[in-house]
Amino acid sequence: MSKEDVTHRGIIQKVERSSLVILTEDECKCDGCAITALCSSKGGEQKELLKIDTPLAGDFSVGERVEVSATSSSTLRATWWALILPTLIFGGVIVGLRLGFPSLGGWSIALGFIALGLYDLFLYAKRKSLAQKISWKIRKI
Repeated sequence: MSKEDVTHRGIIQKVERSSLVILTEDECKCDGCAITALCSSKGGEQKELLKIDTPLAGDFSVGERVEVSATSSSTLRATWWALILPTLIFGGVIVGLRLGFPSLGGWSIALGFIALGLYDLFLYAKRKSLAQKISWKIRKI
């Protein structure tokens, strides 16, 4: 486990066929984390419920203490979807409209925000498939 990994310790609250629900024990500092929206967390609370998809869910039972960590590649992927791509979309729309239609002026900024709104709707629609791409490592404590 590297220092770039997002790690939580907790107790398993629910075991489903291919997922675990874990109540974290440690204070979660999710405010600056790129994968907050994708890891099913509430962010900013003292404790949180994490729902983690894993094919190994059957190996665990309710009440077990575990440590879960998301790899740095998962956090990088989440950073791309949550921060980098929307910034590129917003900037690209504004610059493209300013170059293509200089008479739009400030409307290009408004259209940039509309493009961000559409992108957010896309993210909302794809949130479950994006969350499944987060690679969690789970180990018993």
